[in-house]
Amino acid sequence: MIRPLHLLLLFVAVAIVDSLGNNTLPLIDRDEPRFAEASREMRQSGDFIIPRVNGEYRFDKPPLIYWCQVGSVQLFGESDFSVRFPSVLFAAATAVLTAIWGARLYGLKIGLWSGIIFGTCLQLFIHGRAAVADMPMIFFFLGATWIAWERMANPQFRWLWIAFYISLALGFLAKGPIALLPILFPAIFYLSQRKGFSFHPGSALLGVVLLVLIVGAWGIPALVATKGEFFAIGIGRHVVMRSVAPMQSHGANGLIGYVLSLPFYFLTIFFSFFPWCTYLPRTIARLRGGLDLPERYLLGGIALVFLIFTLIQTKLPHYTLPAFPLLAILTAKHLNSLARASLLAGATVALYVLVSLIGFRGVAPYFPSKAAYEGAKSSLNAESRVGYTGYDEQSLVWYFRYSVKPFLVHLSPLQVADFLASTPSGVCVVTRSDLAQITINPAWKQIPISGFDFARWKIRHSGPLPLPEPIDLVVLIKTPAG
Repeated sequence: MIRPLHLLLLFVAVAIVDSLGNNTLPLIDRDEPRFAEASREMRQSGDFIIPRVNGEYRFDKPPLIYWCQVGSVQLFGESDFSVRFPSVLFAAATAVLTAIWGARLYGLKIGLWSGIIFGTCLQLFIHGRAAVADMPMIFFFLGATWIAWERMANPQFRWLWIAFYISLALGFLAKGPIALLPILFPAIFYLSQRKGFSFHPGSALLGVVLLVLIVGAWGIPALVATKGEFFAIGIGRHVVMRSVAPMQSHGANGLIGYVLSLPFYFLTIFFSFFPWCTYLPRTIARLRGGLDLPERYLLGGIALVFLIFTLIQTKLPHYTLPAFPLLAILTAKHLNSLARASLLAGATVALYVLVSLIGFRGVAPYFPSKAAYEGAKSSLNAESRVGYTGYDEQSLVWYFRYSVKPFLVHLSPLQVADFLASTPSGVCVVTRSDLAQITINPAWKQIPISGFDFARWKIRHSGPLPLPEPIDLVVLIKTPAG
């Protein structure tokens, strides 16, 4: 068994690496600001059942991550760091859980290296700091996967089913139905050996009842309050539609595009599992020589995760992250040189630290939403009204509502002048291309903002580097004196 001190050091190391720079790098993509703002509005309104963003319902995800972010903000205050901190903790906890299970399967060294490999892979460095729902789900997904193995390996532990269904329920509350996949892992394991498996209807029924009670304690009030919309949109649109059609341009259109995208995760694994992807060919070659029972179980879980997300139309590199703890254990078992692995892990951590402390600081000024807020902050008061046109990003809501109470207003260019004229203190964020359509009052202050479209990441095709498209904004400010 791994010593508690070693597990503590692993937890602290992963937490530090994934925390560095989190208050320097502005919230990125379209999702982080939505989760962060939903948590803020949950805390402000006192409604912990229905998430809202800019005053409107947000049905995308169940509430566990919002609750965690609310707790973090209560401890640390409102900041980019605080809304990212729950993901950091769950990332570090998942690395520790991976290490403990790896040690239980294959001994101390392999277990510790399992945790190190998972804790230092590139996709965890990215998502272990992201203010989104993935890391809580992955922690409980791994917990359920491990417990399902223990139930088979040690049938005398009859009451493990309680922990199994609690893990499934909490995983569901983190990110929905994908967290229920571990239910299938034992069946895949037995089928891979061409063996039948026993089904215990009593414990299964009680487990389902327990799962429904836990999820239903939130889900039933949510369905009642939204007249079923939470299910219709949260499951119908964000699970079913995501499976049959690419959402938000994350996937290829048409039958040919779908077929061509099928190898997506078998290619992105060499990015997501960096630097340990260099060991994958050797690991696969050794596995082809024969599998022991734990390897058969781990491979079944990995294969199912990759298969499901390969068949789903919407594709993003991090979707297969739930399989990475299992992949880390397999990779750790087949490390042939611990000295080389130690050097690789050390170099990787050093690279991550440099990126976090220097790289994040270098790119931070080019995030338009935060730059717009920083430029206007001194002119804002709690009752200032903020509008935007041509630049529709939720990060504007997150940053400007640090200072203002009213929700932000989406405007057409022709509405901007009337909007600012109607309020004693107001701000409007507009694109430079829309500025020509706006009647400008000479008393309004204008602040130009230049940056890049990190949220949508539309690649510009000019120049040697695949940089996102540039964005030019103008912040129009009307103060009581102007």
